[in-house]
Amino acid sequence: MEVAAIPNELLPLGEPLIALFSLVPLYIALYRARTCREAFLLMFMQALTVHLGSSFWLANFRDFAVFTLGASALGTALEAGLMGILFFLYPLHERMPSRLEEYGGLRAGAVSGRMLWFCAVWISWEWLKSTGFLAYPWGTLFLAAYRWKLLTQIAAITGVWGVSFLYALCSALTAEGIILLAGAAHAQAPQAVAASYRQAALFTACAFAASGAYGLCAWLMPRIPEKQLNTIIVQQNIDPWEAGDNEGVEISMRITEQAFRRMRDEGHEPDLAVWSEGVLSRPFPYARYYYSDQPESESLSAFIGRMGIPFVIGGAALVNPAKKHYENSAILFDRKGEYAGFYSKIHLVPFAEAIPFADNPLVQRFMEDVVNFSAGWSAGTQYVLFRVPAGRGGFSGRPLEYGRPAQALITLDADGRAIPQITEQYTGENGENPDNFVSFTTPICFEDAFPDVCRQLHKTGSELFINITNDSWSRTKSAEYQHFAAASYIAIEFRTTLVRCANAGYSVVLDPAGRILADMPLFTEGAIGVQVPVYRRVRTCFSVMGDWFAWLLMGGIAAYALLRLFRMRAGAGIRCVRVYVHVQERQTHPQPL
Repeated sequence: MEVAAIPNELLPLGEPLIALFSLVPLYIALYRARTCREAFLLMFMQALTVHLGSSFWLANFRDFAVFTLGASALGTALEAGLMGILFFLYPLHERMPSRLEEYGGLRAGAVSGRMLWFCAVWISWEWLKSTGFLAYPWGTLFLAAYRWKLLTQIAAITGVWGVSFLYALCSALTAEGIILLAGAAHAQAPQAVAASYRQAALFTACAFAASGAYGLCAWLMPRIPEKQLNTIIVQQNIDPWEAGDNEGVEISMRITEQAFRRMRDEGHEPDLAVWSEGVLSRPFPYARYYYSDQPESESLSAFIGRMGIPFVIGGAALVNPAKKHYENSAILFDRKGEYAGFYSKIHLVPFAEAIPFADNPLVQRFMEDVVNFSAGWSAGTQYVLFRVPAGRGGFSGRPLEYGRPAQALITLDADGRAIPQITEQYTGENGENPDNFVSFTTPICFEDAFPDVCRQLHKTGSELFINITNDSWSRTKSAEYQHFAAASYIAIEFRTTLVRCANAGYSVVLDPAGRILADMPLFTEGAIGVQVPVYRRVRTCFSVMGDWFAWLLMGGIAAYALLRLFRMRAGAGIRCVRVYVHVQERQTHPQPL
């Protein structure tokens, strides 16, 4: 059921209604599991089925799908299996005496306890599969929730984990209803059992109501942009892995100029052009290739200079020529077509871009012989903030409201005259106006689905996220929309505008509530000019505290496990004392033969 709920070929943006009940079969199966091995296999098969069913398009990743689809599926399933053992532990799996006590009305909180345990372990599982080297946040419940905007708004507080929690909670409540109906004949105190279920249902209803109320306020809240960045977004619809050196560049140049002219005809002066990931095949900073006569019709540098605006283009950076270390980068060109710098992708795709021990000759030989792939990318090490001018022709002076200290001294000199160095701070004639600039960061490819990377980028002072990505190799709609659904949450989590420039889609602009402001169809060639709104930077609960909600649930699991362990040891100690006392009594008062 979870596969059907996640964005797929038939339901491009997923089906949140199905997602509400997608974990019901799994919950019931785990509740009835009799051994840890059975629970391991249940979760193993759940994760394997969801991964293969929703991410089957990974098989199109170049010529080494065994390392993308195969290795990721097996690794994900093994992680899930281990979490299945945790699911099996009390209180989800209960022994007969406990169930008899519940049916007798002696355990009022049994239903709520099982549900919370299930939800906490499920969120721990989703967090685990979305974190670290093997991180892959696809196949998660929050992907299916995209269309229900009022519920997804809580991501600004809890991150995506709060969204998944609500959906897991609904599945758990439904499954508990089925389990209790099946066991109603054995209940000695049916009214008490029903009261326990009503308590859990009330908690679930309150959680959904509170999330919906907050979501409604966040959705309807008026947000006024402080400035705008007139941006040309280019979707060349070509796979850079299969194209020639200049094919993608030439197409991008042609459609960029068309969009540039349309935007000017509409009375808007462009500020920035964005091309997707991997358009440039020659590495920087040594690539003089694009400054001479390449492409033949007009060099890239000359073209940018003729457009007269900065460009952000996906390419490569050669950071160590001796060791042939390349980084997947977003490269900034100034308005004259000169290379200005780059940001490199920090979180690489495991077993595709990032190859463990890639510098080892044995690993290199294995990769070349087995999968015809010699080396991966090197991970970036810097969180880079780009800053470009916007709204040319506006007020150039620095407004007096910016940069004034809390305390100041305005003094005259000995002759009673004003001191120019002090007075100029109160004229607004000098100094740079921050309203004339926009600062943005450029998460590359699936980095826009990793809040740990985006949090660090946001902390640099980013006012805007501009994601560049290459998804054309997937050749499927579901891959494009799944990536978009995962990325859409960072707009909500950080309450900032998100611009996505994909070489085949889904190229789109989202506002801080996740509304679509502009987009282009999938797998079509085109470019659009968008007046991208830039809002005042805010510090959301999530941007400050990160994955606190997931950590809270994992802390609850750890605390409960320690408590159970302490009680087990205490109980064992009491039993030992009772045995010892009993033995002493038998020795003191021997029974007659």
